[in-house]
Amino acid sequence: MTNKKLLNNKCKAPRPSEKDTGLIKACVLLTLVLDVLERDIRILSASPLKMPDLYVRSLTEVQQRAAVQLAETKAQMKKQGIKIYSEIRNHEGVEVLYLCRGYQRRFFMLSSFARSEVRQKLGHYLGIDLTQDDPFVMDNPPDHG
Repeated sequence: MTNKKLLNNKCKAPRPSEKDTGLIKACVLLTLVLDVLERDIRILSASPLKMPDLYVRSLTEVQQRAAVQLAETKAQMKKQGIKIYSEIRNHEGVEVLYLCRGYQRRFFMLSSFARSEVRQKLGHYLGIDLTQDDPFVMDNPPDHG
């Protein structure tokens, strides 16, 4: 190998890694979590509940925690040389186009997967263990016939 080729290889930026993809995934999910919270807070604020302020306050605290986590994720992305330049959401899923240290990349998440991941994140923020059976859902409802 010539010295010129050796120098060129040393100057190249490292290729995108799984860690980089994980940062993109986290950024997309946290953005979706914040959108869901914003919508739910708006609906609860206008609802005829007896004390909507308690629910709104709880969700606002979750929203603040998610926003901090998103800011930290974006700072890490910047440090790693990752920049999202396009995000497209539709019924199929979320598509993100991004640059990672000069490499153009694409990330896609199916809607059903995104919904499940957002649900898990919200459950975590709210302190709800979603692995346990829901006590309000009956597997075998009583037969009233």
